[in-house]
Amino acid sequence: MKKQIAIIFFLLTIYHSPVLPCEPFTPVLLKPVDNSREDKDFFSFKQKLEKAVQEKNIKFIESVIDPKISFSFSEEGMGKSNFLKYWKLDKNPKNPEFWNELSQTINLGFALNDQIWSAPFLFSKTPDSIDQYTHSLIIGSVVNVRDKPSIKGKILTQLSWEFVKNEYDGTESNPNTKEPCNFKKVCISDGQVGYICEQYLRSPLAHRVGFSKKNKAWSMIFFVEGGD
Repeated sequence: MKKQIAIIFFLLTIYHSPVLPCEPFTPVLLKPVDNSREDKDFFSFKQKLEKAVQEKNIKFIESVIDPKISFSFSEEGMGKSNFLKYWKLDKNPKNPEFWNELSQTINLGFALNDQIWSAPFLFSKTPDSIDQYTHSLIIGSVVNVRDKPSIKGKILTQLSWEFVKNEYDGTESNPNTKEPCNFKKVCISDGQVGYICEQYLRSPLAHRVGFSKKNKAWSMIFFVEGGD
């Protein structure tokens, strides 16, 4: 009799429990911060840096690059001259790929850690509970999560500055279509799978930049992405 009851309970569980596309997890929020005003000297430098990036002033950037700057985890991923070649700045000082990436990085706020001012803030503020290799942070407020990779997709929910888990199955929108953005598939904390415009997602392992004071001047000691 007990065995029959157990079987019935199991069948009821299968047919009446919601089947979620992905495993739910505890929601983790990380609101943006910029602590650079806490250091007047660095804040003044940051303002000059922002102006230089806006104007694509390569002379300013060259003047702050540390001779031993780290920009890649490869054997040749260090050094000022290698850095300039890596970003093609030696031949194209206006290379938009570099300037756009640096601009997006510093505009996400600085935080101080071990005497190094780094951006974006999530590089040093991401909690240990988050796997930096599998999660991304929604960088925006009231960001739409849709049921398919299209602006025509139904809005499942809206999230602000919350971590989501990256999902990979090749169903992201084709960047060559007329969609206004490239959609990425994600798993949100309640177990739903949805799609978010790529521009609103940032991995903790995406490009980050760090500045340290050496000989009374601020130096860019790293501008790197990925993990070692």
